[in-house]
Amino acid sequence: MKPFHALLFAFAAITPLAARADTPSPFSLSGFGTLGAARTDNATRAFRANSVSDSGAGASFDLSVDSVLGIQGSLQIGSRLDLTLQSVVRKSPTGSYDPRVTWAFASYQATPELLLRIGRTRLPFFMYSDSLNLNYANPWIRPPVEVYSLNPLSDIDGADALYRRQIGGTDIELHAYAGHSAMNIRGGSANLDKIRGLKASFSRNGLTAQFSYAQADMSLRWSDAHFLSLQQALVATGYGAIVPELSGTDGKTSFMSAGLQYDQDRLLLIAEIARRNVDRYIDTGMGWYVTAGYRTGAFTPYLTVARQRETSPVSSAVTGVAALDIGLAAFNAGRNKAQRSIGAGLRWDAGRNVAVKAQLERIQPGPGGLGIFLPSQLGDYLKPDGPTHVLSLAVDFVF
Repeated sequence: MKPFHALLFAFAAITPLAARADTPSPFSLSGFGTLGAARTDNATRAFRANSVSDSGAGASFDLSVDSVLGIQGSLQIGSRLDLTLQSVVRKSPTGSYDPRVTWAFASYQATPELLLRIGRTRLPFFMYSDSLNLNYANPWIRPPVEVYSLNPLSDIDGADALYRRQIGGTDIELHAYAGHSAMNIRGGSANLDKIRGLKASFSRNGLTAQFSYAQADMSLRWSDAHFLSLQQALVATGYGAIVPELSGTDGKTSFMSAGLQYDQDRLLLIAEIARRNVDRYIDTGMGWYVTAGYRTGAFTPYLTVARQRETSPVSSAVTGVAALDIGLAAFNAGRNKAQRSIGAGLRWDAGRNVAVKAQLERIQPGPGGLGIFLPSQLGDYLKPDGPTHVLSLAVDFVF
């Protein structure tokens, strides 16, 4: 029996026993989900919530971009040990709807301030990393893609330590972690190995500040038809030395982010900035966003301004052979997700544990690429394009 299946069997066996017990159950079960639909006003551009999906929302409403269903169970063993399992169903970057284990870890409360965990947890690169699937906890339909697409790998298999303490009315959390992460993406696969990182957050009187830094070894193996034909042409014409810049297993990367959130009474202000540094395979880029919201009764209207820009392309190689240089330019442009956007949204807390959301964005791709959009033709990556509008509707729920 595979470890995941064994863990599911254990949870299933414990549930009826816990339900019959007269004492409070050590087992808890909860769930969450989103039914979301998105569309654009451009039939040749598909909107994606990340930069690695093989499809997206076009000129008609699409349910696959934001819809998700998850279930989570926890089992407390004694006063210090806890087991947690979370599984999520949503469309993967390769188009599959197979359930995916997103959390599977054991946690040990070593001291009142120190929590130790081992297993699969969430990569804490961003302010909203822990709620990437739990959209009910977020003000938007989805976190701004200009920042959150900078690192589509969301899970880490390894170990971490969380130290929490209050000093002078300020809540402090230090989060150190190490491990590895992997995923299949559109036209290839991605791995982060030897991840080591540290996140620090400080909260006081409704204001939270967070800082994060991580570095890792990176593998990015492209296998799409465009790359394979470009690779073959480079090797055949004597420019094979360029290929290790485009795809392989010897990359290095680092990631930095900082965020602020003010959430007090009716006012909500959020700002976040992140930067991805790499030495090959994908471009170096940075992104930021600012969101302002105001609660009035059950409604929270909000505005968001965001931008991502490329600071260094995948490869700066020039061969002098027109066909090869056009192929390299298309390769670079296809991985340049630069774009800027302005959006307005409304969240309605319609009932207990249910939120209804609507969001309209105006997104201007480029320069140098088509942003997060997926074009209908490969050559479109090299064509400048005007703004595209994206309308998103969603119902978030927890149970």
